[in-house]
Amino acid sequence: MDCSTCGLLDKQSTPGYCLRFKKVIEDYNDGKDCIYYFKEQYEDGELLTPQQHLLLQNHDRRSKKMQGPMR
Repeated sequence: MDCSTCGLLDKQSTPGYCLRFKKVIEDYNDGKDCIYYFKEQYEDGELLTPQQHLLLQNHDRRSKKMQGPMR
């Protein structure tokens, strides 16, 4: 689990660009324990774009927000 396999990394630019932190990533091992790591996902056999991964992650985080204990 490092930046090179994260769905939020824009690999089209050189060096890679992290959309979550909005910064250039030169050493992919720096993000070994990143809490925002998002596994690359495929839809209809095609890899989603980094922007789509970011939207999915934001939606997932918002859906978990304000969930208290179940009664």
